[in-house]
Amino acid sequence: MFTVVVLWLLAIAWLVANGMFAQKPLPHYRRRRALLAWIFLGACAGALAGLASANFSLPGCIAGAVLGGFVAGKFIARD
Repeated sequence: MFTVVVLWLLAIAWLVANGMFAQKPLPHYRRRRALLAWIFLGACAGALAGLASANFSLPGCIAGAVLGGFVAGKFIARD
């Protein structure tokens, strides 16, 4: 259940970053939105991988989020 709360918080953070980008289309907000999207996708994938084994959904979610953040740093364009 705590994993769901973590995923919802990441989704809300993405929505806030998306709203900030819509109001002020600066590259800084575009990068933040992309970073949060990668983190959210990594957390979802980690949670699903953690569900494959017993009671490892939350650690998988955290590890996936961290890995998603590292991967996003390589793919997000810097201006």
